[in-house]
Amino acid sequence: MQCPQCGAPVILDETQVIVQCEFCRTRNIIHTHPFPCYYMEPRQEQFNKLPVVYAPFWRFKGLEFSLGLKSPGYRIIDHSLLAVDTKGLPVSLGLRSQTQTLKFIKNGIPGSFLAPSISRNQMLKMISGSNGLKVHIGEILSLIFFPFYQDKEVLYDGLSGQILNVHPDDLVPDKKPMANPLEFTPSLCPNCGWDLLGETDSMVLYCLNCTSFWLIRNKKINKLEAKYFDSQAAADIFLPFWQMQVEFKTLKLYSYAQFMQIANLPKVPQASHESQIFYFFIPAFKITPKLFLRVGRQITAAQINTNEILKMPKTKFHPADLPLEEGFQAVFPFTKEIYANKLEITDILPLEKIKLKSYNIAYVPFRSLGNEYIQDELNISVQKNSLRFGRDL
Repeated sequence: MQCPQCGAPVILDETQVIVQCEFCRTRNIIHTHPFPCYYMEPRQEQFNKLPVVYAPFWRFKGLEFSLGLKSPGYRIIDHSLLAVDTKGLPVSLGLRSQTQTLKFIKNGIPGSFLAPSISRNQMLKMISGSNGLKVHIGEILSLIFFPFYQDKEVLYDGLSGQILNVHPDDLVPDKKPMANPLEFTPSLCPNCGWDLLGETDSMVLYCLNCTSFWLIRNKKINKLEAKYFDSQAAADIFLPFWQMQVEFKTLKLYSYAQFMQIANLPKVPQASHESQIFYFFIPAFKITPKLFLRVGRQITAAQINTNEILKMPKTKFHPADLPLEEGFQAVFPFTKEIYANKLEITDILPLEKIKLKSYNIAYVPFRSLGNEYIQDELNISVQKNSLRFGRDL
C-alpha cells in the first residue's frame, strides 16, 4: 500500500495495525473495520485484452476451541472459502492466500466484482462444523477477491490461466467493488501529542511522556488503564494480560471463594475470599492454543494483585496483539478449563450469557532463561519460540 502521509510504498503483514513509513518516518494507525478487503492482480499477459471479474473468498486465521465434554479441544485454522454460491469455481484459494501478494482494494481497479452471498457466520459454520459449542479467538478475517478472465464462452484462472468449468454468463458482477474504506489515525498521544510507542502489530500503545496507555478499538484510540504485577525478581520482558471482571447470567462466579469452589482448589477458604473480586487473566498476546489455556489458567488461579503503572519501566513490553473482544470471547474456554465438574459446565455454557463489567491491561514480568521466559513467583514458563510464532497467527 502507499503511506498516507507521503505516498511512499509500504509493505504490511496481515497482523499489522500500524503503518510505519521508512521514508517520512511517520506512524499511522490503520482501520479496516469490520475486516479488510484485498485483491490479487491477474498475471496472464496473453489474456490482457479480456475483461476481468473478481470472485470473493473468505479467509479465516485464528484459534478454534471446542467446548465438548472434556477439557477444551483446540486447533489452529488458516482456511479460505468461496463466498459465492457458483458451481465450478474453486472452493478454496489453497496456499495462494499465503503465497501471493495481497493488495487493498481501492477505486479505479480495472474489472468487475462479485458481491459475496455467503455471510461470515455461514463461513465459520462451514469451516468448523456444527458439532457442539465452538469459540474462535485471535481471528484474522478478511475478504480476498481472486481474478478470472472472461472470454465469450470460457473462464480462465487469473493466475494460472487454467480453463474453468464455468460459463462466464454465470458470474453476475456487482456495480461497485466490495471494499471497506481505509481510515488512518496518527499515532500520537491524545493527552500530550507525543509519539505513541508499541510494535506495529500491537493493539495497545503507550506514551513515555505522560505515562498513558491507549487501546486501538472501534476506529478510535481509547485510554486504557494499565497495571502490573510487582514481582521482586529482575525482569527482561512484560507479557500483557486482559484483566477482566465478568458477570455471568446463571453461573455463580463473582468472588475468589466461588472460584475456589468450582475449581476445587486445595485451599481453605478465608473470610476475605468472600469479598475478593474474581478476575479472569486472559493472555493479550497470541500463542498456540494449548499454551494459551495453560498460561491464562495459571495466572487466573493465582489471582495476582496488580498495581497502577505510575512510572514507565525500562523493561520491554511484548505486543498486546489479541484484541479485547477476542480476549472476552476466551472467557468461555477458560471457564470450561477451570471448572472441576466438566459434565455440569458442558450443560451450562451453551445457555450462558456473559457481560464485561470492567477491564484493564495487566503486565506480568518474566525473566529470560535460555529458550524460555520464566515467572519465578508464579512458577510459569513460556517458550520464546512460541511468542515469535504467535505473532504470525
